[in-house]
Amino acid sequence: MKLTLALAAVVTTAALGAGPSSARRACIVPRLYTLTLAAAEARLTASGCKLAGFSYERPRTRTARVTAQVPAPGAILFHSARVFLIVS
Repeated sequence: MKLTLALAAVVTTAALGAGPSSARRACIVPRLYTLTLAAAEARLTASGCKLAGFSYERPRTRTARVTAQVPAPGAILFHSARVFLIVS
C-alpha cells in the first residue's frame, strides 16, 4: 500500500513537471517597488525573468523608481518570462 502511494506521488510530480529541474527554470517575480530601473532589471535577471519594458508615469521624480509591476510579486512563471514596469 505504501509503495503504491509513493509510486503514484512520483508519477504525478513527474507528469506535472515538478521537481528540481523545473524549479531551476522557473521565474519567480520579485518585489520591485521603490527600486531604481537598473536595480530592478538586475533583480529580474537574478530571478530568471526578463524586463519586457517600462513606462513612465507623471509626476516624474529625479531618480526613476518602480511604482507598479505586471505580473504581481510572487507570481511563478516560465523561465525568461517578461515583466513590465511602471516608473515615476
